[in-house]
Amino acid sequence: MTNGTSGLLTSEQILTVGRKLFELRPLAEVLDSVLSACAEAMLAETALVLLRDDKGEIKAAAQKYTGSGEPRGPAEISSSLLEEALQKGEPVLTESAIEDPRFSGRSSIILQGIQSAVIVPLVSKQGVIGAIYLDSRSDRTRFQKQNLSALATLAAFSSLAIENARRYESAKRSSRSGESRLLVGSSPAMQELFALIERVAESDLPVLVLGESGTGKELAAREIHAQSSRAARPFMALYCGNVSPQLFESELFGHKKGSFTGATADKPGLVEAAARGTLFLDEVADIPADLQTKLLRFLQEGEYRAVGDTQTRKADVRIIAATNKDLRAEVKSQKFREDLFYRLYILPVTMPPLRERLSDLPFLVRHFLDKHGKGARGISPEALRKLQSFGWPGNVRELENTIARALVVARGERIEAEDILLPESFLEQANPDDLTWKAAERNHILRILNSCGDNKSKAAELLGISRRYLHYKLKEWEK
Repeated sequence: MTNGTSGLLTSEQILTVGRKLFELRPLAEVLDSVLSACAEAMLAETALVLLRDDKGEIKAAAQKYTGSGEPRGPAEISSSLLEEALQKGEPVLTESAIEDPRFSGRSSIILQGIQSAVIVPLVSKQGVIGAIYLDSRSDRTRFQKQNLSALATLAAFSSLAIENARRYESAKRSSRSGESRLLVGSSPAMQELFALIERVAESDLPVLVLGESGTGKELAAREIHAQSSRAARPFMALYCGNVSPQLFESELFGHKKGSFTGATADKPGLVEAAARGTLFLDEVADIPADLQTKLLRFLQEGEYRAVGDTQTRKADVRIIAATNKDLRAEVKSQKFREDLFYRLYILPVTMPPLRERLSDLPFLVRHFLDKHGKGARGISPEALRKLQSFGWPGNVRELENTIARALVVARGERIEAEDILLPESFLEQANPDDLTWKAAERNHILRILNSCGDNKSKAAELLGISRRYLHYKLKEWEK
């Protein structure tokens, strides 16, 4: 390298590295990407990422070196620079280390022969988790003050990516030790979903889980909670459909004794019960109009009042909501507040329907065999092909109910094709060119309803959907 050449990390390089870091998962790949950007753009001869271990000690997690650079650990770099950066939580730059009055006479500078160096701390919610260290022993003007802002931005991206990578590797270790995911699947659609869940889990912003009935929206909400910093705190769920306004408000915010008939004692609401945890609002589109205002206030201010109480309370609770309705259409028809919609629609997570991830079906079948059959039974290839030829309007819930029924009626050690109870008329129409999915779903549901003598509860059970969702679809088709 030629003396007098300074490195410069451009905004375009920062954004490129930031986008790449957001996609990476293994910690080694994240660290390599950070060091490559520093070594190449900043012309650093030695580049290290230093991280705190479980004991809080600073260790070299990864390093690159070029030119006169050479491998070294924390003990072989300037402890003066490192201590100042870690203590202050701010970047430290020396353009001529030996002559810098802050470090004049420091043995670590003189002995290492450092001409120019910069250390940028890596800061997360937990505090300073480490630092990026760059130095040059051949050029005292290698690093410039005007590049500190760009380096600080890179460090912020890096801190988030390192934390995500650590959670990813922790989840992999948990999976190997038997703590499997709540959601099952390895299809491209599910891999995208898992990646999105990992990204939104650490935020405290509201999440809106969208998807058809039976796709596993509550499981996704629980997975988000399990991967978040709130995992050790409560996860509480409230079903918002077919609940009277008074009861809903009482369940959500609690009530005072005597506030209404039957309120014989003070009762805390789920907001209080979920303190510092997560509150899941299932079928949020069904919240009564007058209570949407109170939910909006809670989302905006974190404040609420129990029914019959005059005292305003605060609560630290993350909200995850779910619905199978088109909330934009609900807003347009003035059934759902527009401002509440935008308050919830910050981090949307969409659940893929089973028909769009049929490659996951064998894994789901194995999962349900283990869950309901205690792992003692298998399934024949013919039975599996029969399942794969079906359209699954009730999604994963309908598949689970189908497997549970098959385990009951099966007479051998494995499920055979004749044990799978599916409407043959729908099997024949699962993927015809002249039939839309909505029409196929309608035909299937109406046939099942007719076969049950118009018994909606029984039909909903056979379909693997809720009675409320069945009622909603029937109303939709009446229009």
